[in-house]
Amino acid sequence: MAVRKTTRKTTVTKAKAASSKAKTTARTPAKSTSSTRGLGKGLGALLSSDGIPEDASDSVVELKINDVSPNTEQPRKVFDEEALNELASSIKENGVIQPIIVTKKKDGYVIVAGERRWRAARIAGLKIIPAIVRELTSQQIMEQALIENLQREDLNPLEEAFAMDNLLKTHKMSQEQLAKKLGKPRATIANTVRLINIDESLQDYIINGDLSAGHAKALLSLKNPEDQRKAANVILAKDMTVRQAEEYVKKYAYSLEHPEEAQKAPKKELSTQFQLSTKEVETTLKKSLGSKVRLKILDSDAGRGKIIIDYKNYEDLDRLIEMLK
Repeated sequence: MAVRKTTRKTTVTKAKAASSKAKTTARTPAKSTSSTRGLGKGLGALLSSDGIPEDASDSVVELKINDVSPNTEQPRKVFDEEALNELASSIKENGVIQPIIVTKKKDGYVIVAGERRWRAARIAGLKIIPAIVRELTSQQIMEQALIENLQREDLNPLEEAFAMDNLLKTHKMSQEQLAKKLGKPRATIANTVRLINIDESLQDYIINGDLSAGHAKALLSLKNPEDQRKAANVILAKDMTVRQAEEYVKKYAYSLEHPEEAQKAPKKELSTQFQLSTKEVETTLKKSLGSKVRLKILDSDAGRGKIIIDYKNYEDLDRLIEMLK
């Protein structure tokens, strides 16, 4: 498998799609920058002597794209197809601006950071891709992959939770150790990892962004999965904020603990049938419009509410306006 070295400058050179002779050039150590805010510190600052040190001999090489494969332990599982195609179009025009990070394996290279760029480069038809090759342990691979995704805010809350849980269990790390490596408070690690306990039927709502991490944390105060589902249906149907969801779940839990009081002062709730029909309408509209659609119930007795349609940019808005004319 061919490996070509190129000069590493402060950012990176463009990837070349066509084959050409490459000359070995002097290695230039990467400059690390640091800042005081959370995960905005930069990889070098986070990967201190207690983590994965930057290699002063890091240099950018060009690898055959087919010699590189994804990491099966990659925290990120969901890749937006439209966003990938947009990135592929940019790569066709400008090349891959930032190299991916890989580690050597018997039959090629495994991606540590940059799978999205690799996928888009393949779509763009590139034959080679710029990369930094590092010798890493399996724990270091997981750490770097998680940190890179967290810095870019590429993970949905569940991907983040499962990745952290995997590091804790597989490598027998404490929450304090993981918090130090990620530059986050220990309480944040604990609260994030709790999300893996959410009822499985609700996980897609979190992945799709219908329920936020805050909503999920509120629902986790209900231990029974059936209660989590019932409360989630109401939260979704009424499009509650996190604060509203917390208040609703608190009252819901109280009614479970004090059923006699709930019977004395019954509160009208949306019927299960109505909740299901609401989700069916949202799904139907989403398929028809090609955009996320939510129904917000304002008055269930009068049948009054709102239809909320999301759009990604002005072009997407124009598309929706044309469809709805």
